[in-house]
Parts: sequence; C-alpha cells; structure tokens
Amino acid sequence: MIRYIVLVAVLFMPAFCFSQGTVRGKITDKNGETLIGAAVVLKSDKSFGVTTDFDGNYSIKISQTEPQTLVISYVGFQTIEIIVAPKNNEVIIKNVQMVSSSQNVAEVEVSAKAIKSNTVYTENMKKKSATTIDFVSAETMKKTGDNNVTAAVARVAGVSTNGGFITVRGIGDRYVKTTVNGSRIPTLDPFTNNIKLDLFPASLIDNVLITKTASPDLPGDWAGAYLSVETKDYPDELKVDFESSFGYNNQSTGKEVISSQRSKTDWLGFDSNLRDHDHNSFVNANINPSQYQQFVALGLKDYFTSLGVNEDNWYKGATDYFKLGLIQLGLLAPALYNDANAVTSAANLYTQGNYASEAFKVINANVPASATSFPTNWNTTTRKAPLNFTQSFSVGNQMNVFGRPLGFLAGFRYYTVNLFDPDATANRASVVGDSSGQLINSVSSSVIQQSGIETNGWSALINAAYKLNSNNSISLLFMPNFIGSNRVRKSYDTNDIVQVVTLSQFYEERKQMVYQFKSEHFVPSSKIKIESNASYTRGSSSTPDFKNVQYWINPDSTYQIGGAIGDGIHRYYRYLTENVFDSRLSTEIPLSDKPELVRKLKAGGSYQRIDQKFDQYDYFVLTGPDIGTFENGDVYAFLNPEQFGASSGV
Repeated sequence: MIRYIVLVAVLFMPAFCFSQGTVRGKITDKNGETLIGAAVVLKSDKSFGVTTDFDGNYSIKISQTEPQTLVISYVGFQTIEIIVAPKNNEVIIKNVQMVSSSQNVAEVEVSAKAIKSNTVYTENMKKKSATTIDFVSAETMKKTGDNNVTAAVARVAGVSTNGGFITVRGIGDRYVKTTVNGSRIPTLDPFTNNIKLDLFPASLIDNVLITKTASPDLPGDWAGAYLSVETKDYPDELKVDFESSFGYNNQSTGKEVISSQRSKTDWLGFDSNLRDHDHNSFVNANINPSQYQQFVALGLKDYFTSLGVNEDNWYKGATDYFKLGLIQLGLLAPALYNDANAVTSAANLYTQGNYASEAFKVINANVPASATSFPTNWNTTTRKAPLNFTQSFSVGNQMNVFGRPLGFLAGFRYYTVNLFDPDATANRASVVGDSSGQLINSVSSSVIQQSGIETNGWSALINAAYKLNSNNSISLLFMPNFIGSNRVRKSYDTNDIVQVVTLSQFYEERKQMVYQFKSEHFVPSSKIKIESNASYTRGSSSTPDFKNVQYWINPDSTYQIGGAIGDGIHRYYRYLTENVFDSRLSTEIPLSDKPELVRKLKAGGSYQRIDQKFDQYDYFVLTGPDIGTFENGDVYAFLNPEQFGASSGV
C-alpha cells in the first residue's frame, strides 16, 4: 500500500512543488482561428515571455505575488494588455480574442476557456461547419442522466435507436458509420456498418458529432450519418472526478428474477469459459454411414484394401463390393453370388440383424462422450437481483516534463444493470375466415412470458499529450471496453389446446481495445499545418451457448420435446473477431495573409485495413424418430448426460 501512495505522490508532485502561479489560455482572431507565434510577455520585464504554439495556446509562469500586466502582441493585430494576479500554485485561464490593427478597438474581449464538453463549444462548431451536423455534448448528457452514447444520441432530431444500433432520418444502421475521434473502429457485426453505441460510457465522452451531409475530408462509405465519438481531453489544471450512483427498480431489485447459470467473471463483462466449448474436440454423429464405412467398422478394411477398394472408388462397383462384403460376413454363399433372391435374403439379414446396428455403434463410439461434454444448463434459474450500480473515476492534469507541457487524463467506469419483467404479454394478430366465409380479426398466438436482462461492463480511458516544442506535439490514447449481457426468457403460448413453452438463454460479450496516435506540426515559415492520425482497434464479439428450447404441455399434463416441436433442440455458438487499422495524413495551407479573409487549402489521404473473421457452430440434439416425453417440466432430467447414446435408426 505504501508503494502506491509514494507513486501517487511522485506523480502529482510537479503540480505542487512550484511556488509561482501559472497563466494559460488560447489566442484567436475574431473568426476563431488560432494565432500561432503570438507573443505574451510581462510588461514589467519584457525579456520574460512565451509565444503561442500551433494550437494558439500559451502558458506562462509568474513568480511575483503582486498583480502583473501581460502584453499580448501579434503582427497585424492590436496589442492587448491584461492584468492577472495568480496566487501561489494557482492556474488562471485567460483566452484572448485579438482584433485586426486596421479596425478601431473599442474594448478587449477576454473569454473563459472553450471546453469541448460544453454545449457552447459544439454549437460554435456547428455554426462554422460547411456540412449539416448535430451534436450531443457531455454537458447535455450529464443534465439528462444518460449512461451511454446510445441513450444520448436518441435525443437528437431524426435519430432513433434499436437494440443499441441507431438509424438516422429513417436510413438503416448499415448506412451509418461510427468512429472514435474520427478513426474507424470495429463494428462487431458482420452485417452492418454501424456499432452498438452502448459500449461507450457517457462519463468518458466529451461530445458526439453527427454529420449528415458528405464532406471531402470524410470517408465516402456511408449515406445516413457519420458519427464521431470524441473522448475526453485532458484539463489545464488538476481535476479529479469521482461519481457513484445507485438505482432501484421496483420490478427487479431485491427480488427473485429469471436468470441462467452464471460464470464467476460475468460481473466483469465477460464469460470465464463456463458457456464456451472446445469445438475442435467435438465428434459429429454419422447418422447415415456409407456401406464402405460399415464394412470397415465390422473389420473388413484390410480385405477391401487388398482389392484396391477405398471410400473414394467404392461407387465404381458398389453392388459387387456389397455382395463381397456379405460373403466375408458369412451371410451369402460364394456360389450364390449371382442369385438375386439369395442376395436379397442376405441383405435383409444384414440390415435387420445386428450387423448394421453394431457397425453404427462402432462408427459413433465417441459420440456419446462428446455429447456429454456440454454443461447441463438447459433449464433457467433464478437469482436475487442487486441494486443497479455505476462507479466512475477520472483524474487529469497538465505539468512540465523536461521543460515541456505534458497533459494527461485517466478515467474508469464500471456499471451493472438488472431488468426484469415478470408478466409480459405479446399477442400476434391474424385474419381468418368465420363459418360464413367472412374475414375477421383474430389472435394467432398469445404469449405470456418472464424476461430478465443482466448487463455488466467496464471502460477505461488513458489519454496523454506532449508538446515537443511550440510547433510540434504528439498524443497517445488507449481505451478498453468490455460489456457482457445475459438475456433469459421463459414464455407460454396459451392460444392453443397444446401449450408451447419456450426457454431462451442468450449471453453476448463484446470487447474493444482502442489504440490511437496523433501528431500535429506547424511550419512557421509557410504557416502550413500538418496532422497525422493512426488508430488500431482489436475487437471481438461472441455468443457462447445460445439455447432456445421449446416443448409442449398437453391437455393431460404430459410433456413432449424434440422431433417437429418448434425448431428442435439447439445450442449455438457465434464468434466474430475484427481488427481495424485506420490512418490519415492531412495538410492545411493558408492562401491569404489577411486576417479578416480566411482562405485555406486542405489536402490529405487515408489508408484502412480491416481483418474480419466470423465463425458459427450449431449443435442439435436428435431424439430419434419419436418425440421425447418427460415429467413435471424438468428439461434437465430429459437432457441429462446419462441419457445420451448412439444407436442405429436414429
């Protein structure tokens, strides 16, 4: 514990070990364009001063305790003087808007720092944009209490949500592209261009920009909207945020809710291999083995090999080879080789006796053991639901390292949410004909169900930026996201004589590991800005052991399962891995030296590489030619591992 305390003390020491105050800010013209190279000096000592960097930012330390006058000057603009009085270790933010020297200056405007998470910042961006954009700021998310980006963007006009995906102006989610800080990330879905935005917590986001019209500096593979989720930026001074929230749901909290067997890491947003399976070791049942496979199982492989016969060329003389096999088994006398009646009689002895069934058992000897390797979690369970809970923490600061400013932000958020509906009803309408042939409205199915959803997840953000000098800077970002959702449903369709019961267990885990690099450069002689971005994201989505089991409850209270009931008895496993590399290089060249006339030429290029792999496994249980029966609705008893076996005729 002492080791961690010392580490924290060393980390924040630079912020407190100086006695002087600090004045920071940004200098812009009336159009909001940053002024690079503007001079900021002390009026009392003009040999002491700094110049603004390529972002228009300055930072000057003042050791004097009495009020000081800062003189701000730039070629072509009126010189401005402002009075500051920083106390010991205090950081004062002073942003200045300069006016061209060709205009009469009635007053000097000194504004507060433009914080990206505020609505004012994004509103100004919207005003200056040549494209149609909407936005949601972190300030708005905090006021509305939205926990994630999905809930936040649903408040934007023309945007609707569906299971974490969004549609814009009625255009489907496959036509919406989502990025993080302008860089593409995995969609985690093989059929859409969009991603589920509930992966991003509101506490680690500055704003969400929604571009609705095309622009030359954006990719062209979208039609509905282009979303950019902007992560939090580091502050200008030490800032620590700690937030806890608890939620009570009168239908779930503290009550027994429907659930399924859970792994020991479900609370962390991923499964600990409880639900997963080793697919490479599974042995599929050979329901219809070929004649060659049957004879091999009965010990005739060497005999047919001596004849040069194998699985691949059996078809060339299948009839003759079959008769030879019957002779080797002693079912057909060699002298009756061409006697049709004798061959038919021998074939009947083969199929109706123990030969075919024994061959089937030998061929499928490993099938029962493979089938019993699955967990016996067919039935739903119950659990007592805890309070909904969210915990977030972030710390950020700016300090000097090797004489240059280093800004950083680290944040973490964990949450758990439980939802439960104990008595939901769903009716499916239909149109049928009555006894007179008239069409009337009817109900084809009436489902009463219990449904529960448990969601656990966590996200983190580490963002650091370092200025190599006044004209060059680099920044790094790392953002891991984990989310696991367990959906369980038990329903009863009561609209028929036979009651149909459905047990559905669906667990999905999603993961993203986002790595980003950004560098900004300014060439003073030509006033050219160069920006490079590189992003690599490793993403995965898996649905281990999705089960959807249906069975009947007959009027006589007997239970039936398998056969033609529903879709059968299945266990599904789905896996998607997607890795995305996205890079961009852009250049901004000014075309005018007049401050009041902003003209720029932008040029750049981008490169993307997407590696995607999708696998799906479908395991189904065969109950034989007849529908299975069981008692008291105990699906586990019927699907007990001891019940599995292999026999001919299945």
